[in-house]
Amino acid sequence: NKLHDKFAPHMAELALLIFQLVVLFASASSLVSAAHDVVYAVNCGGGRHTDRFGIQYEPDNQPDAPGIASDFGKSLIISRVHPSDAILYQTERYHTSTLSYDVPILGDGSYVLVLKFAEVYFQYPGGKVFDVTLNRQHTVISNLDIFSKVGKAAPLDEAIPFAVENDKLVVNGEISDFDGTLTVDFVKGIADNPKINAILVVKGSMDDPDLPVLGKMEADQQELPGSSTGSDPDDAEIMEALSQQQQQQKSQFKKVSGPKLQDPYSSDESWFMPITCAIAVFLPILFCLCRVR
Repeated sequence: NKLHDKFAPHMAELALLIFQLVVLFASASSLVSAAHDVVYAVNCGGGRHTDRFGIQYEPDNQPDAPGIASDFGKSLIISRVHPSDAILYQTERYHTSTLSYDVPILGDGSYVLVLKFAEVYFQYPGGKVFDVTLNRQHTVISNLDIFSKVGKAAPLDEAIPFAVENDKLVVNGEISDFDGTLTVDFVKGIADNPKINAILVVKGSMDDPDLPVLGKMEADQQELPGSSTGSDPDDAEIMEALSQQQQQQKSQFKKVSGPKLQDPYSSDESWFMPITCAIAVFLPILFCLCRVR
């Protein structure tokens, strides 16, 4: 009875502590499982990054890499994505022709290729349109127009399931020879240049319950934080993080650190605007001087 009287007031706290430990263990197990199933992950045009699922994206900012790396998207706030992972959509690599990535695939089985995109420059549909092919034989995305799908500064994850069986690549019901390397081509289309923000390859299928990361990414992008389901505690967390990110970016814009970001899509006619402004300022001054004389 004495022991009961001593510990009874703390039973609720003890139960809460046990519950928190169980949740923490489950979350850690999920992250380990997700990271274990990752075959390939790269943050295109950017540095190393570990996302909130525990997936480690390798850097892709080598100066001698094919294509052109850009961090122009860092000047924007990416909506509908957790702020800690916005960097995956703010850096990119693009090419004036075809941009290619070679992904090593070891062993037969089912896989999912996740291509991450975000339009950070064009503000209208049709500004950038391109195709995506696998091993230069299978067109998996035709006439991709990122802005038409999600708008500007918003994430777009394209999940493409495929399988490797007995030295054969199976994708979209098509079969081709496979030598262990999956070549992902971003092919120049009818408008502007092809690009990619991040690439992820996970072993498993879209319906695999052991790969909750895929379903979670889709849910993050479909639901705007704080919109229809304001009761979700994760929404409040995301909204608070977004607010903090906005304040940080505003403070960064007030002071210059390093070279100014160059617009990767700017045309060669940018000289026209300064000359026009100079003429507009000079003519009134010349008129006033003539009046004085």
